[in-house]
Amino acid sequence: MTMQRLIVPVLLVFAACGGAPPPAQDATSTEPARPNVLFVFYDQYRTDVIGAYGGGDNITTPHIDRLAAEGALFTNGLSTTPVCTPYRGMLMTGRYPTHTGLMLNFLEANTSVEGVADVFSDAGYRTAFMGKWHLAAGSHKMAWVGQENGSWDHAQPYIDENPDFNFVPPGPTRLGFEDWAAFNFHAEFLAAPYYRDEPELLIMDEYESDGLTTMAINYMETAREAGEPFFLMVAPHPPHPPFNRTPEGYLEQIPDELVWDENVSAESRAENLSDARAYFAMAKNADDNMGRILDYLDDAGLTDDTIVVFTSDHGEMLGSHGRRNKMVPFAEAVRVPMVVRWPGRIAPGTRTETLQTPLDHFPTLASLAGLEVPDGLDGVDLAPELLDGAATARDAVLMSNYTAHWDYFMTSTQEGAAWPEWRGVKTAQYTYARWITGETVLFDDAADPFQMNDLSDDLAHAATVESLEARMQELLADAHDEFLPGNAYVDWVDRERNIIRTGLGPVE
Repeated sequence: MTMQRLIVPVLLVFAACGGAPPPAQDATSTEPARPNVLFVFYDQYRTDVIGAYGGGDNITTPHIDRLAAEGALFTNGLSTTPVCTPYRGMLMTGRYPTHTGLMLNFLEANTSVEGVADVFSDAGYRTAFMGKWHLAAGSHKMAWVGQENGSWDHAQPYIDENPDFNFVPPGPTRLGFEDWAAFNFHAEFLAAPYYRDEPELLIMDEYESDGLTTMAINYMETAREAGEPFFLMVAPHPPHPPFNRTPEGYLEQIPDELVWDENVSAESRAENLSDARAYFAMAKNADDNMGRILDYLDDAGLTDDTIVVFTSDHGEMLGSHGRRNKMVPFAEAVRVPMVVRWPGRIAPGTRTETLQTPLDHFPTLASLAGLEVPDGLDGVDLAPELLDGAATARDAVLMSNYTAHWDYFMTSTQEGAAWPEWRGVKTAQYTYARWITGETVLFDDAADPFQMNDLSDDLAHAATVESLEARMQELLADAHDEFLPGNAYVDWVDRERNIIRTGLGPVE
């Protein structure tokens, strides 16, 4: 597809959304003003990049470290289905992928489910999404969801006839977000495309992460001047591949020789050195942009009134265990940064080992803002722990990979399958997973953080395997997940990648 490059100012002023402004606070009122919410999630950002998580060997991250020092850091932030769209589905709905049907990439979002932005919009917040959406079918609209010959015979004519296939129009498919500067999916970080409310392709005139940060700051300033609370999500594509599109001036800051994790072999280090350096350059740029945001909040007097979350949709293997990308139950793919700050309400320097999942963002953010949490969510409200230190009653969480390809419903025996399906369970101490083929892994994450020693066949740990398998079966039942082969889910989606069925039954 040929994109017309439109150089437009990144200084954007968004139209006010339809929600009513918050009631004025008089001098005698004891009711606090509603807090703003800024939710920033970079794509494929590993925890061990960050100094506050014990990183710092290859880059420094002083601004994310500051955020952690001034707020709460979850040592067990998890992407329980480490793929872009499934994570985003859980984030937006607070429901398992098997309850929404958002189990792989390039599906049309299930608009029958109330989302987190709906709740904030209904409460009078300005709601905005900026960056990578990836909750629409986009280029895959007419590519059959099963991997079979001829899929793109259907997709290409659609792409040719619909050049703005990455445009998500205003309405239900935006899942409650009223203001918009987003694109379904791209890899053009140096000249990032985006849309607003018309199918007019716009191009940022700076690196995507920089441009989105500028947009976010201008949006927050517009809301501040209007005296309206905002719920803003910012989702840059970097440091997602491709790794040959780094921000200017950053690659020079990365050492020629890197410090590697123990589970990266000498061969993998050599193979991944160039990409890893680029990855760290992108990650360093992300930290600098968080610094710009924190400085703005300070200068604008919004720091105390704004809940800031920094996280990611999943990690990146980057040579660990000889692998790249994600979609595996290993720590480098599953663990994500999870830092939340609200000065005066969340104690600075808070550290918690509580298992935190994408399902928890919806109930937690709504609860922190004093909004009613809808019934039927699969996530846990972590606000009592963040605000009062109350223990969260959670012993384990379900993890999953539903298909052997991120864009198609496939099973491990099909040609082109690269990531066999699996289900797993994560506890504070252990990672346990079983592949569709029957093989299992068990890691003692406390004693073996690089997951070098698989204990699943060790007779001394047979009771642990049995216990975790039983717990996994309980969680699978909660999720209405029968752990089917990936190609068994093809009939959950129609020819245009609309979700027509979930584990709960047909979708209206």
